[in-house]
Amino acid sequence: TGGKRAAAALFLFTIWQSFLTSGIVYGWTPLLIVLKKEGVYRHRCPLETEDCNERDVALNLMFTIGSISMIFGGVLAGPFPFPKIGLAFGGLLVSIGSLTMALADASSDFAYPFAYVCMGAGGGIIHFGSFSIGNIFGPYRGYIMSGLAGIMGFSSLVFQIVYPIYMAGASREGIFLVHACLVLLNACGSLWLWPIHPFRSGDSVSFKNGRMVVPPIGPINPSAPAQPRAKASWRAIYEAGLSKPFLSLCFFLTCQMWFSRCLMGMFSEELEWKNEQLEEQGSKLDVDMHLTFFNMSQAMLGSTMIPIFGMLVARFGHRGCPIFATGVLALVWNICLMIPAEWPLYVLYFFAAWHRQFFQSTFMTFITTEYAPEHVVHSLASSLSSTIRIYGALLPFINIVSGGIVALQNPVLAYTLHGLEGNFYPLLTFTLVLGGLLTMTAGMVFLHETRRKAALEEKIDEQNNAANEEKDEEESVTEAI
Repeated sequence: TGGKRAAAALFLFTIWQSFLTSGIVYGWTPLLIVLKKEGVYRHRCPLETEDCNERDVALNLMFTIGSISMIFGGVLAGPFPFPKIGLAFGGLLVSIGSLTMALADASSDFAYPFAYVCMGAGGGIIHFGSFSIGNIFGPYRGYIMSGLAGIMGFSSLVFQIVYPIYMAGASREGIFLVHACLVLLNACGSLWLWPIHPFRSGDSVSFKNGRMVVPPIGPINPSAPAQPRAKASWRAIYEAGLSKPFLSLCFFLTCQMWFSRCLMGMFSEELEWKNEQLEEQGSKLDVDMHLTFFNMSQAMLGSTMIPIFGMLVARFGHRGCPIFATGVLALVWNICLMIPAEWPLYVLYFFAAWHRQFFQSTFMTFITTEYAPEHVVHSLASSLSSTIRIYGALLPFINIVSGGIVALQNPVLAYTLHGLEGNFYPLLTFTLVLGGLLTMTAGMVFLHETRRKAALEEKIDEQNNAANEEKDEEESVTEAI
């Protein structure tokens, strides 16, 4: 039908837009190779040698603040009531970042962090500001949400494509100018296609004069009961924030964000450290080749876990089991990173890719299942008390916690390179212990949920049996009479 075609067209455009703009975190490794070959921050090294710890820390700081800005872009996108404007503004920010990357001098200290902040914030606004599109797909909403969550990892291919184009002779200026123009075209497409308000559960779309149209909700009922006061809403938010599911989610997110961002931001330095270990054994590691393989595997293999994740959620629910599985994946690739050999790296690439998709899908499925996503403003005339929603209040807090965790990795890397002379064993040991704690906690939650569900089903069966027995007795009395 026309409505289904319109929904599919908007979804494909949203996927393309997010693919082009949200890859600054998971696409960091191929971009890092290009930046190093361009001589970015080489002036930080003594006599401008090819590499040094000061240059590594400076490049990692660029990645760190870009990652943080992407998180806070998501915070801005969550409660923003007009996604059309938000998506266009996010595209403008990404275009400014790409333009800065194209025109900046390699010796500039501030241009590249500024560019990555713009690209990160814009990418976060675009990616997280698009999630309401799942509401127009009815029973398929979960698959749409998983697809949108996974596209952030798949978008790393943008910078992976940039790398061979650059190696083939294209200039950095030309590559990023083309990227800026494509993103600007997408921003114009958002202004044309997206409706002014976010989609709500049950909404549908159709084409009219080449634009997306959402059928009107209908007139406001003047006899409808008044909205609850803001005080009651804040009490609900406070109670939800202290609930076991939310605290568990914060612990899960804190651990997994530490795992994934430390892996992405420090992987080049960790490979250099592993190369030094292998050189002591008489072998050598091709760091650039492994960075490329790592990025390709992260983009291509993660999507293979989407159906497995869907089966886990369908069979065991959205709480304990997916979190437990995510923790196990993190444990495996951390162990692989600590083994002083090359072959475990390929095992790491598989498990890290699966972990990343599990992490994204678990988080989004948990938060959208535990807290209703009806958190947006649909009318400027609405009062504040009627627009506060638990989901909209808690999600920014979760993202702020994530930003704090991401911010820690740069000083940790600096201390590892300078204070520990490049020895990553202490950091990896701490991460391994943290992963073990998370996995055990998730396992206990999973067992508790399983037993609670079994007890609930047993209680329901007992009630049904008692009701049937009572009905049989009544029928027997009736027949006797």
